[in-house]
Amino acid sequence: MSKQDLASALMDAAVDAIIVINDKGIIEQFSESARALFGYAPEEVIGHNVSMLMPYPDARHHDRYIENYKNSGVGKIIGIGRDVKGQRKDGQTFPMHLSVGESEFADQHLFVGICHDLSNYKNALDKLAAAEERYREIVQAQKQFILRLDSDFRITFANASFTRALGTENTDIIGAPITVFFNEPGHRIRQRLASLFSDENTSEEIAVKVTMNGKDGSQTLVDWSFRRTSTQGSDEAELQGFGIDVSEQERALEQAHYLRTHDPLTGLLNKQTLVEDCKVWFRSASPGALLYIDIEHFSLINQRYGYEIGDAVLIKLANRIGRAIQRANHCARAGADTFLAAIQVSSQADAEAVAERIIEYISTPFKLRENQLNVRATIGIAMYPEDSEVIEVLPELAESANGFARDRNQRIGIFDFEHHKVLHRQIEIEQGLKDAIENHQLAIYLQPKYRISDKSIAGYEALVRWHHPREGFISPGEFVPIAEKSSLGLELDHYVLVRVFELIASAKATIRDFPPVAINITPAHFSRVDFHKLVLAGIADANIPIESVELEITEGAVMERSEEARQNLDALRSQGVRIAIDDFGTGYSSLNYLRYLGIDDLKIDKTFVDEVLTEKGKIIVKSIIDIAAAHDIQVVAEGVETAQQFELLREMGCHLCQGYLLSKPLPVDEAIELFSQQSPAQTK
Repeated sequence: MSKQDLASALMDAAVDAIIVINDKGIIEQFSESARALFGYAPEEVIGHNVSMLMPYPDARHHDRYIENYKNSGVGKIIGIGRDVKGQRKDGQTFPMHLSVGESEFADQHLFVGICHDLSNYKNALDKLAAAEERYREIVQAQKQFILRLDSDFRITFANASFTRALGTENTDIIGAPITVFFNEPGHRIRQRLASLFSDENTSEEIAVKVTMNGKDGSQTLVDWSFRRTSTQGSDEAELQGFGIDVSEQERALEQAHYLRTHDPLTGLLNKQTLVEDCKVWFRSASPGALLYIDIEHFSLINQRYGYEIGDAVLIKLANRIGRAIQRANHCARAGADTFLAAIQVSSQADAEAVAERIIEYISTPFKLRENQLNVRATIGIAMYPEDSEVIEVLPELAESANGFARDRNQRIGIFDFEHHKVLHRQIEIEQGLKDAIENHQLAIYLQPKYRISDKSIAGYEALVRWHHPREGFISPGEFVPIAEKSSLGLELDHYVLVRVFELIASAKATIRDFPPVAINITPAHFSRVDFHKLVLAGIADANIPIESVELEITEGAVMERSEEARQNLDALRSQGVRIAIDDFGTGYSSLNYLRYLGIDDLKIDKTFVDEVLTEKGKIIVKSIIDIAAAHDIQVVAEGVETAQQFELLREMGCHLCQGYLLSKPLPVDEAIELFSQQSPAQTK
């Protein structure tokens, strides 16, 4: 094989395209790889200028490149190689790497070009560049702060969110130690982060929370998480940091903590926080005292001047109390119009002196806009540890002392254990009664009312009985007055009404002429708007005759003659519900009022019946009976316990009586059985 044949074979076997040109730029040889790359057959290019394989403007300047090289001997490609663009037969351009060498052959000066197609490589690079650009855009668009730190904790990369937060440019940050932006000494954080560089296999993440200083003096609280990472093409490790701006979150937490511990209107502590603080103050320097400050009739200020003025007064009151004890942070707002003040004193007398000073500060008239308001306060004092070593109960004891002062019309009250026992018992009764009503633990008893003429049963009075699961029987004389002083009075009335309507319906189902049942109603309930509708609706729901229900009310409920009470009285009587005055003589005690009452029955209180055998008592009871009869009012004597009382009442013309002489209050079943025995013919 000749050398020329060998050269041709090698050219055709080469993977890269090989093109041989002469010093005029004319193609002398064109390999098979060149055919595949450029799309030309050898006969189409041999004898033509190599510029046909080049895009514009390279094609136009090619021959000049050769001339310059021949004249100067300095080549830009020859012997060097560079990336250029080629042009295929179809006009497509593509990237390639061109390496050019020169050779002398048969007295010819030839140039050998080796063309390596870079299309796939360039495509890969373009995709990589696009991916990097997308990654960079994603990183830059993140609201989260992203940093890279070198082993000297200098910033090598920072995304846009971080630079915006600091109010600076990226060029001012890159290369700067991250600690220069800290609002605190950085050595502690540097020590923690340094551990990530000491172990190249660590996957640990270190979290730090630090305040960053902005260029304009602003501060941003950032919660950082750092981990070790490596940089491509470098043996040096870096730290990747991800940070979240938690400034708003931290402010929200601080605000939430403030709201949990303070009154938002006055800025004082709340009750719970003051008690917790007292555990430290009192035990470190006892004795101490807790003052319960009650602003009297404060609701009237709101009603007359509005809540805006009321709130302004509360704020000024809080300031005055703080000044009076000289420790505003030892005060708390305990309720709508109540405050607490914790003071450290050496004696009860010192505590009273501070209370006097608070009252003096509070009593100074308030000037709000064009209004001048006078405010009064009552203060209760509980001493630590004298009254209790349990600080949590001191507010309750001080409140009890405040009530003790109000009951005696005094400005300052000292805790009294006996008074507190009574108050505590009232609270226990009130809470227990509420549970008893909700759980239907109250029983209805019926006490018969007898006709004095023949001792036959004319009706019943419904009485409520409470058998407490732990304490046993609790007298209605104890729990009814407590209920009437609270909203439970209304709930108790409603409970009894519903139960009595049910028992009347049950009794009427077997005994056609079962007599009326009287129900006691509290004055507060009888004066409520539309109370009569509640009663009439209950009677209709139970499907019982209206005449089977009687309501007993006190003198005061009728004599006050409120518009609501009058409307309820008139509406109920007009529908046939009988109305009785209970315990007559204990309230207004004026017989002259009987003509105005508009009632059906009058019940003489037991205290008068007890005295009926005396001359004075006889005159009073006889007068009541006679005047009631003159107004066609039926009279019932309560608490008849002796035969002598019964006979005298019969002689006086009293219509009905009830009492232990004839029957004690009975469970419902026994009361119904007693009546059925009296009237067996009426039983269905």
